[in-house]
Amino acid sequence: MLDPNWGLIPWTLLTFGLSVFVLWRYAFGPLQRAIDGRRARIQESLDTAEQTRAEAQALLEEYKKTLAEVRSEAEAIVERARLAGDTAKAEMVDEARRQSERIVEKAHEQVERDTRSALRALRSEVAELTALATEKVTVRSLSAEDHQRLVDDALREMDLDGLGAGPGR
Repeated sequence: MLDPNWGLIPWTLLTFGLSVFVLWRYAFGPLQRAIDGRRARIQESLDTAEQTRAEAQALLEEYKKTLAEVRSEAEAIVERARLAGDTAKAEMVDEARRQSERIVEKAHEQVERDTRSALRALRSEVAELTALATEKVTVRSLSAEDHQRLVDDALREMDLDGLGAGPGR
């Protein structure tokens, strides 16, 4: 099977030791430094990414806070505008009501003036008719039939329907 040759063992061990030393000195050291450098760069990238994530989170929180303030301010502006609109509407309604009351009051005053004027005209006409009737009475003496006829004539001449004060009013 295996036949060990004792003369080659020291040279094999020496060659193996020398190979390990050369690899350790010139290959494993630089490889280990390259791996350590790569590990350090990856850790640095992770730290930078974590820092960037924290900054992004802080910016997001600040954005949310600003957005909430803007919404609150917008709602306040809308509320102020609504209140101003309601106030303006109430003022317009009050002004319209006052104006309509003034118009109605002026119309009542005009009706009263027209009524007084019509009553003065009616009194004047009645006075004239009374004077005319008195004149006719003095010219002749009246019988009951004459008296009724004079009253009917005076009423026909008065024209009460033209003044708007006819029967039933």
